[in-house]
Amino acid sequence: MSDALTVPAGPRPSTYLTPGTTFPADLTELPMTELHVLHSRVARQLEREYLTTPSGAHPLTLERYRELTVELDAREIGAARPAAAR
Repeated sequence: MSDALTVPAGPRPSTYLTPGTTFPADLTELPMTELHVLHSRVARQLEREYLTTPSGAHPLTLERYRELTVELDAREIGAARPAAAR
């Protein structure tokens, strides 16, 4: 029996989310894990654009990053409210 991790076959998913890649219309429907993964991919794309594009980040990437940040903040605030009410 091996303790080695198995890697799924097929193409690896990108760690970036380019402006041409589809983006969920409603972030409130995503589970927290998927929201974090999406945030990570957009943040990596944002860094890539700042490093490689003299004019800065793509407006769509910036907007996606803002949307994700707002949703993550809203969930953080929502999770903290019940604990504060106790």
